[in-house]
Amino acid sequence: MDKILLVPGLHNSGPDHWQSRWHHDFPHWQRMMGLPWDKPDLTVWSAKLASKLRSRRGKAHLVAHSFGALAAIRASKLQPDKVASLFLVAPADPGRFGIADELLAGPLGVCAQLVASRSDPWMSFERAEYWRRQWQLPLFDAGEVGHLNAQSGHGEWASGLQLLGELYRRAELVADTV
Repeated sequence: MDKILLVPGLHNSGPDHWQSRWHHDFPHWQRMMGLPWDKPDLTVWSAKLASKLRSRRGKAHLVAHSFGALAAIRASKLQPDKVASLFLVAPADPGRFGIADELLAGPLGVCAQLVASRSDPWMSFERAEYWRRQWQLPLFDAGEVGHLNAQSGHGEWASGLQLLGELYRRAELVADTV
């Protein structure tokens, strides 16, 4: 898989996080850099990500976690022609950051996969189901596994990599038929 752009959440998804481990295992994948990692500001994060997408030659497959998922969704709406797919893992609930649902609502218009946990402290499973309907995308129920980060035991997260591979292949097939 190439054309991957990792979009970490708050604190840049530390060294033991699955995103960091995947980046180590696949160094040709890009990683979003230069965000104010301790200041979750959707306008700033999504504008910087949209600028990064705009500077790319082709489309990117965004692999986003937590607040980074919200930024990826917003940036994909700003640069829809630059996003091949969205892999949204344990997105944070926009309401926790004072973000109106309307800012992120509506179909995403791109191949996507939402992965949510039934015990995520950052977004209830009920809210994940609400967003699945808003975004019109499949929801993978990861079970009672916390926030899908290093603290919840998702270091390597091999099953996540398999889910990403399935989404990537689906999105590439769609791109080949367009």
